[in-house]
Formats: sequence, structure tokens, C-alpha cells
Amino acid sequence: MTICGITAEYNPFHTGHAHHIAQTRRLLGEDTAIVCAMSGNFVQRGDFAVLGKYARAEMAVRCGADLVIELPLAAALCSAEGFARGAAAALHALGCDTLSFGAEHPDVSLLLRAAQALDALPLTGAAAAPLSYAAQRQAELRRLDPAAAALLDHPNNTLAVEYCRAMQPYGMRPLAVARQGAAHDAAAPNAGFASASLLRQHLRAGDDSFCRPFLPPDAQAVWQRAAAAGQAPVSLPDDVLLALARTALAQGRLSSGTADGFDERLQNAVYQAVSFADAVARARTRRFPAARVRRALLRAVLGIPADAAVQPQYVRILAIGPRGRAVLRRAGAHTALPLIVKPVTEKRLPDALQPTLRHDAFADDLFALALPDTAQRAGGSHYRQTPFYLPHS
Repeated sequence: MTICGITAEYNPFHTGHAHHIAQTRRLLGEDTAIVCAMSGNFVQRGDFAVLGKYARAEMAVRCGADLVIELPLAAALCSAEGFARGAAAALHALGCDTLSFGAEHPDVSLLLRAAQALDALPLTGAAAAPLSYAAQRQAELRRLDPAAAALLDHPNNTLAVEYCRAMQPYGMRPLAVARQGAAHDAAAPNAGFASASLLRQHLRAGDDSFCRPFLPPDAQAVWQRAAAAGQAPVSLPDDVLLALARTALAQGRLSSGTADGFDERLQNAVYQAVSFADAVARARTRRFPAARVRRALLRAVLGIPADAAVQPQYVRILAIGPRGRAVLRRAGAHTALPLIVKPVTEKRLPDALQPTLRHDAFADDLFALALPDTAQRAGGSHYRQTPFYLPHS
């Protein structure tokens, strides 16, 4: 059985994601099992997901995926490099032999060339350069390979290159699928597709009708059920996060582990800010983009150390389809990582795993504070949720 991995956030799951899954299966064969490593309740741009992780995983399984696992929290709130490394390790643990990803330029040979060049690249830019780390790295690469460096002008290409780098130790094969329609963060639909950021904007504004053409019917049904139950849309709870960031500052935990002046800027911003959004605005610069600021603040709020491993110590299952059961049986016989299906069993896992598991539980409790229905904000939701099962059709 061919098992192909996809890394995603599905925030929310839209027609572009459905197209990616369908194209992956068309290229590899209809009997291919699709395993998705998906960000949980917090996403890479340093934000709360618009909908809880179990509901988003259900969307994916109802729309073509066979199994959805949770990306480790430390990887989900990391740069493209850490995000990709965590995803590749998690998917490899489930037996994936191929990793499929979207790219603006799906030339695998060029993507691999860029990956190899980055692996060998010594970053010579000065630490005080007025550019972000990613921009400095692209500038260094441009001197060596302009065509490879040009790929990094596009966000999905950047992630694609990082996937190519991350999968190399595992012998996984890359499969690039051309991204269709609206560009990343595009402010308007294009060719029947809309960006996830545009859809989140309208969903959070209560404009579900705008989003309807860009969400598969099964994904729409999941969203409507969650919204009716007071579980969506979720927005970042500004005042709560500022209070927690101030707590982290007072306890000396507001640190990213870098020596580029970033920590001092973060600390001053949190001290002077009147809201979490204001702290981000005060700390961000051309060199320190807003996404990096939000990720660093959320990591401090959640108690994730700067050096936390992005590779999984266990695999949490969020949703299972018919073929997903076969993948789990096969993985259970080969992987050394614990497979968590029911969170209530976590307390029986080894002591060495408990600190990371507690971070997961706290993250879910913090996410619950942002649910529209205040009656559902009580702690402990982490232990009450179980994977979605899609029965045989």
C-alpha cells in the first residue's frame, strides 16, 4: 500500500485542499492512503485556528484524507524549517513513503536543488542586518544559485523546499502539486479558489455565504454544526494573551533563545503594550516579522521552551477514515512512538513524555477560552475529545 503524507493546517479546509488531495491520489493511484499531519489548535502564523482541531480533521477525512494526526505543538509554532522537520518525522513514523505538497512552481528537480544548496549554505550576513533571517538566507542563496533563490519569493515554494530538506533523512519521495487559484493570503478569490486567510476573515465576520463556494459541502456541514454549537468561529483572545505574556515576562520566560536583539524587543513590547495586538505591533519590524513575533509570544504563553524538539515523541490521532485503520495497524507494528487515540490514556504514558503532554493539554484549555459559547470554556476539554471515525461507505 502506498502511503503518502501531506502537511497542512486546514484553517479552514477549502476547495484548494480538496484539489491537492485529489491530485495526489490521481498521480499516485486511487488506492493510495493519504495521511495528513495537521497543526492543532495553534497555527504557524502565531494565531488560534478558526475552528478546533478535531473538527478540522473531520473536514479533511470527509473530503478525501484517510488519517489525520496532530503536528507537534512545538513544530506548529515554528519557522518553516522546524514546521517541515516536525511534519516529516511524524509522517515517517506513520510509514509514509511519499510527501506531497503544493508549490507555485512544482519543479521537483529545482526544489531539490534549492534544498541541497540551503543545506550547504553558510549564512554570512551580519547578525545586525536589517533583514529577517529568511530574507538574509535568500540573499545568500541568490549569490550561489539565482534560480533556486527565486523560488523563495513564494511562500508555498519556501515550504516545499523545506519539506525537501526535511524528508531526506527518511528516504521519502517528494511529490509537488501545482497550487491552483488564489495566491497565499490573496485578498480576492481567483479561478474558483480562495485563500484560507480570506475565508477566515469572512468566517470570523459571520459572512458564511461568501465562503460557501470555496468550502466543499462536507466541510461546510462540519463548520455549520460547529458554529451552531457555539464552537466557531474562534478568534485570538487579546486580553487573556496579554495577561499571560506579562506573566511570562515577570517569570523570565519571555525568551526565544536568539542573540539578535529580538528578546529585548519582545520584552519591551509586552511591558508597554495595552493589548496583545499592540505588543505584536510594537515588536514587529522588517527584520522581525509579525508572524515570528506572534509565534514567540504564544510559545512563551504556552510554556514551550526555545529549544523544544519539533520531532514527535508520540503521535496523536485526530480523525480516521476506512483506509486510515489499515495505516494505524501497520504503524502500530513498526513505530516506536506511542499512538494516542484516546487522550484519557495519556497519563499512563512514561514520565519523560508528561511535560510535553501537559503543554498539549494547557494549549487546548487556552484555546477553549476563545470559544464563542462561554459555557464550553471550562478546563479539561483535552481529555474529553476523541478522534472522528468515518465508517466504511
